[in-house]
Amino acid sequence: MFTKEEQQKLTELMNSNEDFAFFINKCNKECKLFTSQFSHELRNPLTLIKSTVQLIESAHPEAKDFKYWNQLTEDINGLENLLTELSMYNNGEVVTKQKQNFLLLLKSVLSTFRPLAEQNGIELSLTITEDEIPYYIEYSLDPIKMKQVFTNLIRNAFEATTNGNHINIECRVAPESYLTIVVQNDGKMIPSDEISTIFNPYVTYKPGGTGLGLAISSRIIAAHNGTINATSTEDKTSFTIQLPLHVD
Repeated sequence: MFTKEEQQKLTELMNSNEDFAFFINKCNKECKLFTSQFSHELRNPLTLIKSTVQLIESAHPEAKDFKYWNQLTEDINGLENLLTELSMYNNGEVVTKQKQNFLLLLKSVLSTFRPLAEQNGIELSLTITEDEIPYYIEYSLDPIKMKQVFTNLIRNAFEATTNGNHINIECRVAPESYLTIVVQNDGKMIPSDEISTIFNPYVTYKPGGTGLGLAISSRIIAAHNGTINATSTEDKTSFTIQLPLHVD
């Protein structure tokens, strides 16, 4: 996988050489096709395996008492999740934009997590000044994929926070330039030796993680011609997204 610096260099080479760009794009399409086919072929037998396990459990409830039964079902669910995220990553740069109320989308994501926040004693909030609200009322984006980005970021924030912590989405505007959305929390710090690689595919520092969540988010934001970056200190961890103010 390419680093951000390597991707930038590759883009520069493609912009300077049409033939080079043609073959790189062709290789990229072939790779995506192979990944989709590979994922599809794995998903079919996995579905059968999962159905068989469920059938066994239904017919023989005592099977749940078997020492490794829970581990078996967790492994099946983990593989199913990996294939789902692999498909999302493979199609992360394909977006269907439409005019949306960006603020309502963000509030909807927060509403989804409010029961969990109340249960764990974590405060959720969204901040924006009155004069900046109009910039967010109609914005061209892919609502499904953008919601996926913020769901992933909020979920990660929950994993870093405990009772008494705070998770906030801060919306700002740089006039004639960018929308800036910052998802921040005052929970556990991301170590400095990890933060530089957290957007790389298949890099994870969480038990059972696929290492694709942030990579998917990064691709979706890039498909919206934006950027996403992370910073972390002992006081605050921030994921900052910048999106062009004027889009087609």
